[in-house]
Amino acid sequence: MAGHLGKTVAELNETMTIDELREWQAFDSVDPIGGHRGDVQAAMIALASCGSKDAKLSDFILFDRAPMTTEQRAIVKERQDAARSEAYTQGLIANLQSRVKGK
Repeated sequence: MAGHLGKTVAELNETMTIDELREWQAFDSVDPIGGHRGDVQAAMIALASCGSKDAKLSDFILFDRAPMTTEQRAIVKERQDAARSEAYTQGLIANLQSRVKGK
């Protein structure tokens, strides 16, 4: 990201707030920053050119940006599922509490 912004890592450490970092992380998840972005764009062109309606973008991505073992992927998925479940539960609790207060 530092290269994308034309700054050194030290400059970013001194000037970037945690909120701005989170915004950049969110942006990167939607529109990747750096060399991977070019790879994704090339894959999009290849996908559009291949003529197969069954092909997926991932079929044309040549490397994994964040390689993990199968076990690591399972752990990450388990944590993500648990976090989604917790967020859903907290949303239900908040909804019920607001209904009780509204009566």
